[in-house]
Amino acid sequence: MKIWVSKNSEVPVREQLTTQIALGIAAGDLKIGEKLPSTRELGRRCGLHSNTVGSAYQKLVEQNLLEFRKGSGFYVAESAGERIEGARKLDHLIREFFESAKALGFDETEIMTRIKNRRTSKFSNQFVVVESDPALRQILVYELSTRFPKTIGVSLEELSSGIVPTGAVLAAMADEKPKMDHLLSDGQRCVYLKGRSVSASLSGQTRPSSDETIAVVSGWDGFLAFARIMLLAAKVDPGNLVVRSTADDEWGNALTGASIIICDAVTAASLDGTIGVRPFLIVSDESMTELSLAMNQP
Repeated sequence: MKIWVSKNSEVPVREQLTTQIALGIAAGDLKIGEKLPSTRELGRRCGLHSNTVGSAYQKLVEQNLLEFRKGSGFYVAESAGERIEGARKLDHLIREFFESAKALGFDETEIMTRIKNRRTSKFSNQFVVVESDPALRQILVYELSTRFPKTIGVSLEELSSGIVPTGAVLAAMADEKPKMDHLLSDGQRCVYLKGRSVSASLSGQTRPSSDETIAVVSGWDGFLAFARIMLLAAKVDPGNLVVRSTADDEWGNALTGASIIICDAVTAASLDGTIGVRPFLIVSDESMTELSLAMNQP
């Protein structure tokens, strides 16, 4: 299969490569299991850097059209045939849908507007928490879900791959803003969450006596570190402090004899009914109010 690349085209070089290879697979010019030229070889043929070719190949791997075999190279994937056939069936369904809609008197602009409005309205009341740390993401989703039941969570990598539903409102911790800004598409909203202050978290709490054992438990390492620092700063005797991760086996045994259990909202839910549990919420009240405004809720 021959590949042509125009460096003067408005279409990015990587997109030119991926499109031609995908079309080659669809047309049968590239067979299932066939090995593609190495990134260096194809780069030499097209006058491109091997990294550019490698990026195009990787994009096709993500689309299940190619597969990488360590020490051997890139090959047309077994799944490529199913994907190409599925794409053909989808094209057929779309063509039939537009023909039927036009027969009812709708033009293409009206059809596309209705599709967009339907998709947007489906997710308009949904928050998507963007956080790459799985443990922290679970906590944030849980906290927001108590107020906004449709909340889901994704990683930064998943956001960049475009899986976030159209119309959903994004939420991320404030320190993620530098990473998030270049990933947002036009018109996409993101509410940057502020953490709850130490004074707010301790408001109304009774100070433990000097002989009480305090357990700090969470599945997020950041919570464990912060809570420990906070308690030591409050003059809690280190000898009375027990810190455990829920990732550890039999972490529940560490709670035996503890008068106070400080934990995140997710862990608190698993300890429902246990005496002495004091959940520490991550998201500030100010941010929860901002989230409500983003949803146009009272």
